[in-house]
Amino acid sequence: MDPDVTRTVMAVPLITAAVELLKRQGMPAAWAPPAAIVLGVALSLGYAVAGGSVWFEALIGGLATGLGSMGLYSGVKHYRAAGRENGR
Repeated sequence: MDPDVTRTVMAVPLITAAVELLKRQGMPAAWAPPAAIVLGVALSLGYAVAGGSVWFEALIGGLATGLGSMGLYSGVKHYRAAGRENGR
């Protein structure tokens, strides 16, 4: 498997968890999407600095990772809301 794909797949739930932790520490929910993007870009650029990839590819990969994390969070939130409506 491609190491970049593996890194991205592993980073998405980590970023989601980090954003959730920030929210529990008092960060407003409205800041969750920008926080996810910033964390994704920071992780990806950190990987690039360590010699893993070119910075521009890391920037694009970080944006994709942050946006993927936002989608994961949104999907879980939607699933939980639907479960509450159905009495689960």
